[in-house]
Amino acid sequence: MLDNFESISPTAIVTAYPRQFTDIPYEKQIYEWLKANCKNNDVKLNKLLAPEIEARYKLTNKILYDLNIKQVVEIAAGYSSRGIIYAQKGYEYIEMDLEEVAKNKVKLLKDIANISDNLHITSGNALNYTDFEKCSEFLDKNKKLAIINEGLLRYLTFEEKEIVAKNIYNVLKKQGGVWITCDVTPKKFIEKQNVCLPDFNKDLNQVTSRNDLQDRFNDIEHIKSFMMKIGFKDIEIHRFIEMKDQLKSFEILNISNEEYDELLENAIVAVIKI
Repeated sequence: MLDNFESISPTAIVTAYPRQFTDIPYEKQIYEWLKANCKNNDVKLNKLLAPEIEARYKLTNKILYDLNIKQVVEIAAGYSSRGIIYAQKGYEYIEMDLEEVAKNKVKLLKDIANISDNLHITSGNALNYTDFEKCSEFLDKNKKLAIINEGLLRYLTFEEKEIVAKNIYNVLKKQGGVWITCDVTPKKFIEKQNVCLPDFNKDLNQVTSRNDLQDRFNDIEHIKSFMMKIGFKDIEIHRFIEMKDQLKSFEILNISNEEYDELLENAIVAVIKI
């Protein structure tokens, strides 16, 4: 069913590039490493994605801080610096991604930062529950867990989304904790994204066939009904616009932040609990 799943991997570079136009630590070094070590013949890069990427990163961090949960599994972690930063803060941090990305991440970390003992990189597919079980060897069973993902569900069919959601539900049912994801943003956001970032989604379609508007949630009620069908009981919605005053990319790129208001308003992070 997932023979072309590896086609999603290049999107990790799509998001790594604009993060260098923010004040997020390590992101410039990460992108320079990727540019030097990873072939990028097909992926078109767009720095105007930076405000959106920065907002979701910082909003997810804020939510994680407010929850005070100190062990994290980030699925489809890509080349984000969050694991480095939070491991340095003392969190037990596990990153899971497809094999090629996970191998690159290990090499990257060895070159740009000291890898903390509490940062673990593992290869895995979020559609396979056994891959989640590999993460459990690093977890304290007596402490709650935060599962994070920033970019995965948007590339999956609803059948595949359901498999991932059930896997996460089963992990949290055993461990306790919460799922934090911006990956349920509804269709209205994509329509505005096409205005702010012309051709972005069209270009992305050339990299992966898994970028279909029909695979997006219709609205917040659709998100809630989908998650409650899985068994989740509490879905709390936060909007990217909450982070607007903390976004440095507007200044760095010298772009008007007003034109992004609707984009940031329509983009969300969901905090999902059992």
